Amino acid sequence: MDWSRTKTILIWAFLLLDLFLLYQVYVTRISQWNDKEVAQSEKWNTELYLNQQNITLDTEVPQDTPEMSNLDAEYIGINPISLHEISGLQATVEKMALAAKLDPPMQIRGQLNPQELLRQIGPRLIYSDQYVADPYQPNQSRLLYWQVYDKMPVFVAPLEMYLNNGTLLGYRQTFFHLRKQQGERQVISGYAALRSLVDKQIISPGERIENVSLGYYGSYDADIQTLVPVWRVVHDGKWHFVNAITGALERPMVTQR
Repeated sequence: MDWSRTKTILIWAFLLLDLFLLYQVYVTRISQWNDKEVAQSEKWNTELYLNQQNITLDTEVPQDTPEMSNLDAEYIGINPISLHEISGLQATVEKMALAAKLDPPMQIRGQLNPQELLRQIGPRLIYSDQYVADPYQPNQSRLLYWQVYDKMPVFVAPLEMYLNNGTLLGYRQTFFHLRKQQGERQVISGYAALRSLVDKQIISPGERIENVSLGYYGSYDADIQTLVPVWRVVHDGKWHFVNAITGALERPMVTQR
């Protein structure tokens, strides 16, 4: 065997491999830079468009456009018998939800903070670690939380906490068993969702956009349903959901409050 020739071939092979890997890194970096430039351009153009329409953007719009798939959501309920073992809690089953009354009401410690309140009530709430506070909280007597899947809010699985004069009176909770469907697709941007609502005249001149959040949503009331990725847009207290894959407007929430 000609070791000198073999050594030369190996050197060239490793050199070509290094060049190929460097090229892949270069292409990836260029793609990332282009994506950032496109996102920044879309942000500026949309903000200019909103300003021209006399629409105030009073919130941060998430920049991420991850790949997401639909979810299967099955309502399995919460067994009130298990809650009866928790002292100071009276629980009843409602349609697609469990209502719990604290007896006696719980005094809130410290300054009211939705996430801290969730921690305080944790021992009296099943699955408390699977909910997150909604960043949009217009009513301080009713704090709103959502069940999450992969850190994304599920806009059909609310947890509502009822307060009065610094005390927590009770809560109403919906919980789903969630399963991910196959077939991920990249979502449209939050700015594209905003532009769609303005173009459809759903957001009118003079209005204020208060929150833009990415999550999951299903517009009908059933034991088993398919949830789709959506952008939730809150404007002047009104909620609208834009399909984050197709850009279509989803039907209003049946139980929206």
